[in-house]
Amino acid sequence: MKLKISKNHLLLGLQRVQNVVERRTTMPILSNALLKTETTGLSLAATDLEVGIQSILPAEIQDPGAITIKARSLLDIVRELPDTNIQFQTRENSRLEITANRSVFNILGLPAEDFPEIPSISSEDPQAFVRMNGTAVISMLDKTLYAASTDEARYHLNGVYFETLEEKDKRVFRMVATDAHRLSLVDNPEALFDESAWKLFHEGIIVPRKGLNELRRLLAEGKEDFLVSIRGRMLFVKRDNIFLSMRLIEGKYADYRRIIPEQSAAAIAVDREEFLASLKRISLMSSDKSRSVTFNLTPGALQLSSQSPELGDAKEEISVEYSGEPLKIGFNSRYLIDAVSTIEGEKVLLELRGRQNPGVIRSSDGLSHTSVVMPMRI
Repeated sequence: MKLKISKNHLLLGLQRVQNVVERRTTMPILSNALLKTETTGLSLAATDLEVGIQSILPAEIQDPGAITIKARSLLDIVRELPDTNIQFQTRENSRLEITANRSVFNILGLPAEDFPEIPSISSEDPQAFVRMNGTAVISMLDKTLYAASTDEARYHLNGVYFETLEEKDKRVFRMVATDAHRLSLVDNPEALFDESAWKLFHEGIIVPRKGLNELRRLLAEGKEDFLVSIRGRMLFVKRDNIFLSMRLIEGKYADYRRIIPEQSAAAIAVDREEFLASLKRISLMSSDKSRSVTFNLTPGALQLSSQSPELGDAKEEISVEYSGEPLKIGFNSRYLIDAVSTIEGEKVLLELRGRQNPGVIRSSDGLSHTSVVMPMRI
């Protein structure tokens, strides 16, 4: 293999694969990126056997070939090279020679034949992919990903649930994430465009958290539309010359509707910025283990308080329009901060039903985004 490529193109491609490669693995080749020449440029790919990513980078191909190189080492080298064209040339014993001006590196790699095959789907078939709204999907991921479980024992919750619904003569695309302690649900009627796209998600799929983080990073490069396809238990994403594949999580998703209270309580409107700032201040004095913050709701006021045996205590009061019975309830402050941070609008609506019932947080701008936080003992 022999080629020339600009540092900027190569650096961008290497940054894309870093979060996919496995750093701690019994298969050393999973820490490597696959470099392979194509007719249109250099293919740069990585996989952890669950998520795969491939970019086709513009390059001047002089000799075809392929090799795998440790992704982190290659990124570190390229980042420090001068801003110029970089030359790659494979040598004997799976070595890659990297030349840029007067700098020459020889890196030991592994044979490309040993690299696991990344599932793919032909992008030539116009029926294979459906179009999705990149701006809408970014917004939805920002509102849900934080609530997905990181507990491997709850494998079916280690992702975000996608489905399409028809409610009140309106179609919506829904994302739901929960870790059993909190839940976030968001609907958006503008995420999908045509009939085939609505059908694609009709039965619901669970998309893994890691794959969605890569999708989020990919969409952040530009919020234009992107293409999606599902084949078997694989989800494929295409945007320009970038391909992303991820293995869907098998199993039945939790019945999230049971977590959301059916009947709404009287909502308490609170200024979002004031509430969020107060939560952050009060949480500074909460125990590192419990992160508990207590709400003491009385007519006209919401008092937030926290205490820690090691630190002390703190309290703060917010004026609210409330005339019901006094209520005292505890929550995990980090869960509340995560939820309120993703709510849009100047005010948030708090629905509190009792000290043993979950708290519901919505935007005053509409009910398309709902967050639920389970209470804590106080």
